[in-house]
Amino acid sequence: MAENMEKRRHERMELHGHIADIADGNFIYGGIIEDVSFGGLKLNSLPTKFAIEGRTYCIVISGEASEAHFKIKVRPRWKRMVKSGLSMDVGFMVVDAPLEWTELVKKIMPKKKKDDPDVWDLRS
Repeated sequence: MAENMEKRRHERMELHGHIADIADGNFIYGGIIEDVSFGGLKLNSLPTKFAIEGRTYCIVISGEASEAHFKIKVRPRWKRMVKSGLSMDVGFMVVDAPLEWTELVKKIMPKKKKDDPDVWDLRS
């Protein structure tokens, strides 16, 4: 799995106050969502024993009490060990997400400039 995070197709924005639970088939782990984009998200503080494989995982994202929970299918794209060696950051590609999640991400992303490509245009 590649560790280069700079080859991004979509701009990322920080997302505060959201956590995610993800299962690897044996255990359920909690992580902190650091940032999101239209095509992915980054989880911090996942334990190193989390079984990173090239398969699809289901995560449940929780935010503030007034917000809904989001159930999203993701696939890991990269991982980076934290200096302490006790946890890792993992970048995930969103495979399938509910419309409410897409609307939340769209709301926090900066407004598109006139000549920017449209991320929703399937022809690009």
